[in-house]
Amino acid sequence: MFSTPAEYRYNLQAMSSQEAKRLFRRSIFDHFDCRCAYCDKQGTYESLTLDHIKPRSKGGQYVRSNLIPACPECNRSKGSRNWRQWLRERLNFSPERESLILNWST
Repeated sequence: MFSTPAEYRYNLQAMSSQEAKRLFRRSIFDHFDCRCAYCDKQGTYESLTLDHIKPRSKGGQYVRSNLIPACPECNRSKGSRNWRQWLRERLNFSPERESLILNWST
């Protein structure tokens, strides 16, 4: 999209906050190929939500490394629980999904 860091910075400054938020969200969804980070369900930019790995109620911040795409079902089910504990209790637990989230958040 932008070929140099300077172009990227200029475009961030020139765009509206709504456009910047859309690009921010889209970059996270694109990293996960528009799939739920927890269950791997294919989604769309419109159908997926952003979930805080460390919930805001427990001090989690609204930063890229703390946000992952989640389908509405997983997001509701997890709520403000610890994501690793919640993920490991699921019937379809996948060590690969856990590793993907860990690599993203560190």
